[in-house]
Formats: sequence, structure tokens, C-alpha cells
Amino acid sequence: MKFGYYVRSELNYPAIRDLTIRVEKMGFDSAHVNDHLIGFDEKQEKKEPYLEALMLMSALAAETEKIKLGHIVLCNSFRNPAHLAKSISTLDNISKGRALLWLGAGWYEEEYKAYGYSFPTPKRRVDELEESLTIIKKLFTEDSTDFAGEIWILENNRNFPKPVQKPYPPIVLGTLGKRMTKIACREADGINLPYTKYEDLALKVNNINELLSSFDRNPNKFEISLFTDVTLVDNQEELETEISKIIGRNKEGEKPTKEEVLKNRIIGFPEDIKEKITQINEIGIERLVFTVRKLETTEDPLKLFHEKIM
Repeated sequence: MKFGYYVRSELNYPAIRDLTIRVEKMGFDSAHVNDHLIGFDEKQEKKEPYLEALMLMSALAAETEKIKLGHIVLCNSFRNPAHLAKSISTLDNISKGRALLWLGAGWYEEEYKAYGYSFPTPKRRVDELEESLTIIKKLFTEDSTDFAGEIWILENNRNFPKPVQKPYPPIVLGTLGKRMTKIACREADGINLPYTKYEDLALKVNNINELLSSFDRNPNKFEISLFTDVTLVDNQEELETEISKIIGRNKEGEKPTKEEVLKNRIIGFPEDIKEKITQINEIGIERLVFTVRKLETTEDPLKLFHEKIM
């Protein structure tokens, strides 16, 4: 199992930088930030310091040496795909071949409105992403590109320097949607499944492998990853308290049982979490991208994860 760490849990740059350097030293394979421009405060009153995701990764590229650098995931709607190809090519050169291109179709309507973007239908957003993928791959590999699609028209695009990684940085789509999953299996190098219940993982992995087969793709060259969180506890009382909080956050009629929480979340003592990660890996998940959640009585859960589980 490869481990990626979600470093956006700390929002100011010094904290993100220090956390990224720390997980690199611990042996994490990748570091990830989301591509949001505003936070998720329901009242829209908080002044959360969301740094721009591509500029942030360029800074981290200069601060690190080994860890791969990616997002979870970039919003396709925010950038002209030709310009995105240029940005990722630049990041790959700055980092000496450590860039990841993880991409999604976008979903956060309030954010679109806040920055003046139109918010198309889900079908249109996926249409745009599909065309963007074609453009990005061409710009990564062709000396000169002309392209006339439904959405974009390019004339004699010359994207140099090319990415360090050949033929280009790994392209992963973040999605649970049927059409996006199909596009990923046909066009990308992997798929990231966000916050998927353990009981649903095997079915989703089987579906992905069947699609890969239908496109004559080699499943050994296609990475399936999971984005989630990990909650480490020190004692049984802490575990019971956290489970109660999780149950309480759900609406009446949708509250999971204690057994369902333990089955579908990565929560518990280090030995429990290590066993769950092994089970997830055996299903076919090759990379886990996560944040270790800090509870009141767990002083340094990331250190505990590193020492007891990695």
C-alpha cells in the first residue's frame, strides 16, 4: 500500500510546508491538497485562508526532495486545459519529475458563484473534463497541437518544456460517478474514490477492472486509490465517544449502528487500523490518501500511525 497525506488540514503556508516535509521524512509517497478557493462554512462568514492549489504545490516542490505532489483533486472548470497542461509541465520540471495530475469535474456551486464561473449541468461539466483530457495529453506529448473541439479551439500550441515524466505525469480522475469512472478507465492512469464505504469497495473495484478489460487496459498499470480519513484512539472510552459523535452527525432515519461505523470507517486502535488497511489493499486499493484525525487525548496521531502502522 502506498500512502499519500492530505496536507491541507493546516491552512497557513508554514504549517502546510512543515507538515509536508514531515510526512516526506516519514516515507509517505505523496502529498495532496484540495483545489478549493473558499471554505465550507455554511453561513459563509469565516475568513479561511485558502491558498491557490497550483501555486502552493510549486512552493512545496522547492521545499521537498522525494515526495510526489498532487491534488485531491484539481477542478477542471477553473482552468483552460491548455494552460493547465503548461502549469503541470512547469510543476513537473520544478519538482524534477514529482508532479501528479489528479483531476475532477467540479461540484461546489457556491465557489463557482463566488469567483464568477458559470455552473454548468453535471453532464456539461463532464463533457468539458473529457475534452480537457484529450487536450492535456496531446500537449504533453506533441510538438505542435491544433485542436477543434466542441468547447476549445487551439491553433499551433507549442508546450515546452515537456514534463520530465514520460509520457507525462500520472493522470488520475477523482470520482464515484458512472460516466467519469468509464472515462477514467479509458483515458487515465488511475481513479481516486472519495470517502467510499468499506462494504462498497469490492464492488467498485470489480466494476473498474471490468471496464479496464473492456478497453483492453492493463489493470497492473492503473492505480485505484481511496481518499478518506483515519482516526486513531488511545483507549476504549475514546473510541466509544468518537463513534457516538459520528452517529450523532447523521440525520434521524440515516444513523448508522456502532457496527456499521466500525466496518465502514478506518477508526480504532493501531492494530485495528493496520488490519483494515490490509483488507482494503487486498480488495485492490493501491494508495490511501488521508489525514490522521487528532482527538483530544491523542497527542501525536501522525507519529503513532508512522510508528505502529506504516
